[in-house]
Amino acid sequence: MTCQAPPYQPQQVRFVDQLSLVAAQSAVRTSRHFLRFALAKWQAALIEDDVLLVASELVTNAVTVTGVLPEPPAWGELERLGLVHVRLVGLPDSVVVEVWDESDEPPRLQRVGDDAEGGRGLLLVQELAERWGSYRTTGGKAVWAQVAVRPPLPRRPTGEGRGGRPATPPGPDPALLRRVRAGLDAAL
Repeated sequence: MTCQAPPYQPQQVRFVDQLSLVAAQSAVRTSRHFLRFALAKWQAALIEDDVLLVASELVTNAVTVTGVLPEPPAWGELERLGLVHVRLVGLPDSVVVEVWDESDEPPRLQRVGDDAEGGRGLLLVQELAERWGSYRTTGGKAVWAQVAVRPPLPRRPTGEGRGGRPATPPGPDPALLRRVRAGLDAAL
């Protein structure tokens, strides 16, 4: 993977949300909640699953290379507190997930065996993202992935459905409601 800047220009950016996290095991879960909220706010829930999976892999890698602190860290361990940063950038037809960490080692795709329990994160990112890359920053690197916003599935016509039946449920049947009322009145 060659180093490359993220695939957008400032004038293309429609929305940005960013969060800094302690490099702890909880960072992945917290980043998922943050991204779910941002995507809902942007009305981009159609790509939520792909974005959350991509971000989980990128944040997991960032936490691993930054150095995982135990939860909760001891007082003396707070001095070596490492941070990871997650940014979600909304573009007209995609979103970009950027994750910064404190390592300057570029990410590397790994070919792992079928029995391996890990090492497939960037392969998942490569499959789900339209494109991805990394670039060096002051004090580390950023890894980004661009996820395309797919158009929504076509809606079913509201007229005739299969077999000549309406696709939408029918409204109340006045004749049936009169019979039910008459039956209730008779029972009382």
